[in-house]
Amino acid sequence: MSLKVEDSDEYRKIQKRIDLLQLLKQYYGSGANFYDFDTGEIPLRELIAFMADEGFPRRLPEAEHVLKRIDEEIISLENSKKGMRLQEIDDRNLNSLLIITSWTKLIGTSNKGVFLDRPVMDLRRDTIVMLTDETQTFKELTDERIAVIFGPGIYYSEFAVDRGNYLEDSLEINGICLPLDLLGKIYTADKIYHSDKIDATITEVSTILPFHIIEQSETVQTYVKGIISRNVFHPNKAAIEKFNQHIMDPVSYSTSEGFKIMSAHPLWYNKLLVEPDYEYRTGSGKKAYSTAGIGSLTGMVHKIKPIIFSSPQKEREQLERVEEIVKQYREMGFHLLKNWIPSY
Repeated sequence: MSLKVEDSDEYRKIQKRIDLLQLLKQYYGSGANFYDFDTGEIPLRELIAFMADEGFPRRLPEAEHVLKRIDEEIISLENSKKGMRLQEIDDRNLNSLLIITSWTKLIGTSNKGVFLDRPVMDLRRDTIVMLTDETQTFKELTDERIAVIFGPGIYYSEFAVDRGNYLEDSLEINGICLPLDLLGKIYTADKIYHSDKIDATITEVSTILPFHIIEQSETVQTYVKGIISRNVFHPNKAAIEKFNQHIMDPVSYSTSEGFKIMSAHPLWYNKLLVEPDYEYRTGSGKKAYSTAGIGSLTGMVHKIKPIIFSSPQKEREQLERVEEIVKQYREMGFHLLKNWIPSY
């Protein structure tokens, strides 16, 4: 699936001009007789008209200065196309894909949690996958500051309550509340891979993959795809697939269910804070109060909302922003990622 802007008249006009310039470049470089030159899908008369309108001669004793002009214009036009695509991505609120590899390692707890009243023996994965909207910081009464990352996401866990018998669970979330030192850890932890060619953060605890990385120059695309595929998508394949399965469900991320915030706030440490009337149930229909890697699922999000939001209207606006990101990802973001790295 392409971006909508690629179907616009302006975008197609730019692409047509690039095609003509590329063809003209081939002609000047070939030394072929004009009427023997293969113009492919572009009619010869169209190329002749373009050359006449733009002042390009039929023959050139020395073509170097003209070829330079052609190359410079092609680069400029390609940048215009890129700008149009990036603008649409930005307009669609497709910011970044955030993957927190291990929630318990990020917040520094050894608590493996409880699942249906049974202690978790082994926690193999406790991963967060989220489409980030924006990160906001809030000042508390104690003058300390906390950060909340908003966006549609899931908490995915793979664990065992019996030796060797692994289960998986996933919970919908739309926020992550962290003290500022833990927020900083997401960005500053030891990097798994570092390169000036990749505009992404890949650390031991997290990955931040901006959607605009898809628009990096073609010369580094194969390199970038390989690094991200090996270090991000394949190690987190199950969590990403579960996230995509969940977000494509039309009933997911309903604003009526309110906020579901993973919290490392000292007062609500290692809890999933939900609305007082929200009940999480397992696939078997049983009500759950905790899961692997999380201390508890508790209806206390109303306690933290006054710290974050100045009014109920602001709460509603944030939920609607999450809903809009979900819509745009279903329409475009999912297909962009699948087309970019089909193997995941």
